[in-house]
Amino acid sequence: MHYSFKKHTFSLILFMVLMSMTQAQTKMPEVLKESQISNSCKSIIIKLADRLIGPKRHHVLKNNSTEKNFFEAFLLLTYNDQESHINITATDTDTKDGCHVSYNESFDIKIPCVEARESLFKRWRLLGKLSASTMVMRYDFPRDKNKLPEKISARATAYLTQTRRG
Repeated sequence: MHYSFKKHTFSLILFMVLMSMTQAQTKMPEVLKESQISNSCKSIIIKLADRLIGPKRHHVLKNNSTEKNFFEAFLLLTYNDQESHINITATDTDTKDGCHVSYNESFDIKIPCVEARESLFKRWRLLGKLSASTMVMRYDFPRDKNKLPEKISARATAYLTQTRRG
């Protein structure tokens, strides 16, 4: 009986590991198969998608652009309490990496902007306001200073816009 318990425990652990491995795979490689963008660019997009999506449930919708060296996709990420929308764009370039990739993520925060600024974005530098209802912030104060991009232009930027709900 004791041996049987260990055997089932091992099977359960193996099953959980296999499940997490399958969940960690994104749908991006499948979406990129038909794209005419370079393989080096595809590799960068897949790494970015893996980092952004992780184990979350997601859907990917590819924009069927006729441009050979351009890729665009819309991702819908499902969290426990809400959804997030990510737009990824990429284009082949003549740079060392051979690719320029950018992404924008948007989601609804259910608390007033002032509270979000003080709790969720407390490590972000307030750069100013675009309007009376939109604040612009840059991620300048990570817990691990080694993770801060040296180039200011490579740091994340956030735009908080007040809505009617607060």
